Amino acid sequence: MAEASNNVCPNHPNTPAVARCTTCGKPVCAKCVVNKNGFQYCSTRCASLAESTKDNVDTVLTAKKKTDSKSKVRTVIILIILVAAVAAGYFFYQRNRNDVKRFIRKTENQVTSSARGAKNSIDKGIPKSSKYKRDREDLVK
Repeated sequence: MAEASNNVCPNHPNTPAVARCTTCGKPVCAKCVVNKNGFQYCSTRCASLAESTKDNVDTVLTAKKKTDSKSKVRTVIILIILVAAVAAGYFFYQRNRNDVKRFIRKTENQVTSSARGAKNSIDKGIPKSSKYKRDREDLVK
């Protein structure tokens, strides 16, 4: 609890405060202090406000725990699915290694052929005397 030194009670200006209200923070003297559930308040209104707030906080914390739990379960399920997918891919590759390598070579050849075709098309479309073409060829060298 925060110390109430050098403060006076608003209800009794000549009386030094012995505590601060847990809800609003006002200084409270020994005559005015309301003790409830181990906390000190300036009035029954602040004490009941703290009690109702506690119930709301408990409800929110319970909902948060449920949400966090669902989130953790979801994360574990996603990780299991990812591990299963990687394992399936690995076993597929191990059993079909030659087919995979053939597919990769075929795809590389198709990409290379497409790139050559695109280059030839560009070369046909740009005259040899083009400054743009010379500049680009100089960048590649």
